[in-house]
Amino acid sequence: MADVVTVEVWNPSYQHSEIDLSALPEVYRSIPESASIGLTLADTEDDCVIVTVEPEFSTVTMLRDRTFYNLQISDDSDETVILVGDGEITWPKGCLLPRPMGVRVLLEAEDREAVWARYTWVEQ
Repeated sequence: MADVVTVEVWNPSYQHSEIDLSALPEVYRSIPESASIGLTLADTEDDCVIVTVEPEFSTVTMLRDRTFYNLQISDDSDETVILVGDGEITWPKGCLLPRPMGVRVLLEAEDREAVWARYTWVEQ
């Protein structure tokens, strides 16, 4: 597998698998919309893309040059508490994405430079 995606699903029990990025659309369609999904592409010390998909939203985080950045779609920096997987975290409202967007960005992430240039990113 060239571009390996780690897939974590909470529905309600935890499941873990690794797939090729090209298999992601089919695997994603097979997961119930009520599930909480974590997707990680190229998990290394200084390069990865992390996507969370929840029933109402998604998030995208990129590790670049040992710094984490969130994909931002609005300037709303107010934080809100969200449930991700099996825990609560605070997250900037402007970095909460439409549910399908996270997977779409991950599918584009084979070319990290293009994804970096295409979207707005804010340091965590």
